[in-house]
Amino acid sequence: MKRRLISLTCAAAIALSCQSTDQAYAAPDTQDLSSLYGDYLAGSYAQKIQDRAAQQKYFTKAYLSQLDDVRIGRRAIVSALETGDMAAAIKLAEQVLKADKTEPMARAVLGIEAFRRGRDNRALKYFSGRSNDVTMTILMQLVRGWTEAEKKDYQAARETFASLEAGLYFESYKELQLAKIDALEGETEAALERLDAVDEAGVSGVEALLTRVRILTAADRSDEAITALEDILVDNEGLSIGPVGYYLDRLKAGQSLPENSSKAEAARALTEPALGFFARQRSLDGAEIFLRFARWIEPNHTKTSLWLGSILEDRDDAGRDEAYAFYKEIGERDPYYVSGQLNIANIYFNREDDEKAIETLEALNEREQTVLTRESLGRARFFRENYEEALPFYQDLVDSMSDEEITANIEPLRFRAIIYERLNRWPEAEADFKHVLRLVPDDVDTLNYLGYTWVDRGENLTEAFDMIRKAVKQQPQSGAIVDSLGWAHYKLGEYEQAKENLEKAVALSPSSATIIDHLGDVYWKLGRKREASFQWKRALEFDPTDKERETIEIKLKGGLEAVPVTTEALP
Repeated sequence: MKRRLISLTCAAAIALSCQSTDQAYAAPDTQDLSSLYGDYLAGSYAQKIQDRAAQQKYFTKAYLSQLDDVRIGRRAIVSALETGDMAAAIKLAEQVLKADKTEPMARAVLGIEAFRRGRDNRALKYFSGRSNDVTMTILMQLVRGWTEAEKKDYQAARETFASLEAGLYFESYKELQLAKIDALEGETEAALERLDAVDEAGVSGVEALLTRVRILTAADRSDEAITALEDILVDNEGLSIGPVGYYLDRLKAGQSLPENSSKAEAARALTEPALGFFARQRSLDGAEIFLRFARWIEPNHTKTSLWLGSILEDRDDAGRDEAYAFYKEIGERDPYYVSGQLNIANIYFNREDDEKAIETLEALNEREQTVLTRESLGRARFFRENYEEALPFYQDLVDSMSDEEITANIEPLRFRAIIYERLNRWPEAEADFKHVLRLVPDDVDTLNYLGYTWVDRGENLTEAFDMIRKAVKQQPQSGAIVDSLGWAHYKLGEYEQAKENLEKAVALSPSSATIIDHLGDVYWKLGRKREASFQWKRALEFDPTDKERETIEIKLKGGLEAVPVTTEALP
């Protein structure tokens, strides 16, 4: 599913980067207008439909026909970056800087190219000076700091990182960079103190942990490093297959940890905020630009490729193909190999090549035998509604876990409960749901699911309402949870309250067949039968389950009263 369309009017394809430059707009000659406008509009349309190759082609043509228009030049640069065509981005950046020596995107491209080639002084010239473009300022400061570290000018690097001012996230994130500089200068305690502050802020958890471990190990404090890693694994068993487990295995075997070059640190510095800040702010375009630059600096930093792939997967077939290529590059000895294989299986599923997906997961599970890989096999069947086949995976998995392990990873138990419910084995489902809430009383998905099901069954209504309200309080912007509250009112015959909540739920989740179907039901009960039929027809457009489709088609033919009691409004 595509995340969003990119604005046609934004002068660049990344959030926070739509500022105009100081360069005055130079009106093109009349004879150039047809070509310029045609190419520009073609590029804008290609951007709308996310045809990136065409987008790059037409924005580049538009710019080359009007070299003084820096705004179009910037769009051409961004388009080249988004197709991974760094050679084209460099040429365009050189041309743009002829018209405007301050343009930040062009400076970033040429500065990073210089840094990559070891031309540090040249890179620093491009990175010097601020800009009204917040995104590019952050990017250039992070790379500039590591360029100065490469030159062993640690004082300059400290000043660069310390001057990073872009909100609360970066106030904490710069402490991570400064901790790394402290470590380079042998100031172990100062570095660890900074990392304590980073941990407290919850910024870049895994990267901060790995940094702590490297610092402790370099200071001959490997026992403390091992303890830090083991403490994390207690809280999250799934991490054992990634870099945390990799570091732990090496330290226990008495092996050294890999050292990071300044270029590797620069790539890491750009990778973490891509998802830790930009993606969380729903600026996926900003996240992608940071990751494109990070991968350009250090192609072997696998985390960058994984996160970039995760963004591209949701775009289109071309994006999934590029993501697939990234994942295939991840070797079997790489700490992120399992993550890459899981993502490859997901791409196969999206291509409706279930056989290859299952084959990939089975090979991975045979190789790894972890909770994550075993669960992936069950979940693959679950999401394809093969509940009978999914159940044994979850039964074996849950039975092999202690309560402490289940508390740390509650999903296997919750999924087993859902599977029991889908297979009409309600007593077993109810027992599992209650077990979840004994271990994790605020588990919002279980509060919602159990509360909803009790309401639908007409059981424990007071407790069910309390559960659903508790879930809504935790996640008021969840369409599925607000739907549960609306459906609870519906089941009690409180149709006006149901309508209010279900209309809100549809606004929050406008492509949920279940929620739209529910809204149709309440409209019918309120006598708004034409609107009810409209909603039911809409629900059919959003991939309902087979049971939902069957029920909706009955309602469209004979109204709500035509639905047998055993199939009406199944969850």
